[in-house]
Amino acid sequence: MTTINTNYGILNDVDNVTFHTNGMVKDCVINEEVEFETPCGVLIPQHEFTSHRNKTGYSASFYETGILRKISLSDVTQVMTPSGLMPAELIMFYKSGKIKKVFPLNGKLSAYWEEDDEYQLAKESIFVLPFGEVKAKIIAITFYEDGAIRDLTFWPKEVIKIATPIGETAVRIGFSLYPDGNIKSIEPAYQSAIQTPIGEIKAFDMEASGISGDTNSLNFTQEGKIKSLITSINKVIISNDNGETSIYSPEQSIDIDGLEVAFVPLKITFEDNAVIFNDTETCDINHAQFKIEPYIKKAHSMCSDCASCGQSCGTTN
Repeated sequence: MTTINTNYGILNDVDNVTFHTNGMVKDCVINEEVEFETPCGVLIPQHEFTSHRNKTGYSASFYETGILRKISLSDVTQVMTPSGLMPAELIMFYKSGKIKKVFPLNGKLSAYWEEDDEYQLAKESIFVLPFGEVKAKIIAITFYEDGAIRDLTFWPKEVIKIATPIGETAVRIGFSLYPDGNIKSIEPAYQSAIQTPIGEIKAFDMEASGISGDTNSLNFTQEGKIKSLITSINKVIISNDNGETSIYSPEQSIDIDGLEVAFVPLKITFEDNAVIFNDTETCDINHAQFKIEPYIKKAHSMCSDCASCGQSCGTTN
């Protein structure tokens, strides 16, 4: 049995304790019921790990100053957040002590507890934002330090229609916001035709990870203009003033057995009068002609779920 002293009191029964270089506690597993007094209320760290839903990990983590950085709670707890009362099972904090991120649920997925089981436990939340009301089951919400919502991450089954700079759009995975509440990025649920400075391009990322709503494939400037997008659907043919032609498209690798090794969608970024492909190749929009054509993904032996692919397969691209 190990005893440690923290900003939140003395913990008499802890395991797996790590320390910062200044000697302050960094992480620990707590084996007794204790209460932490925090700005969002009294929190009881996870101290039992007997349920097949319980994640095995640190009960609490701290900054070098002793301020709580992350806490896994013993039960789903109603906590006061900048968006009002909200259920929480895992909370992350800024060094100032203000709430950074809230996970309403934090169950361990396994053969005994599947994603659908966790999804059934999730409750729908309502958020009133500058562009309208959003109702969704969320995996997590992130706040700026001043309390403004930074991003929402949805459960995989959730598809939510929201008002965006390109009109009402079905969104999956999540979206992020600027501090003033304007939309910063979204993850389109389906192919979305976007008018860009070089023509109409269909934004859709077949490889979107679904891990977090803070980074998405369709990004806007604070004024609502298209900043960047990812497409798995189109390729761009460029002819410059010298008559030279370049083609930028998604990339697909297939091995000798016909298995797809990798697929990399095309990222297109717009800055002033320039268009940038995959963050490396820059082209002056005023001195080139652009043609947008479909990118036909090569069929391969592992193709099975065409609905999630969003592509029309062919034998050439």
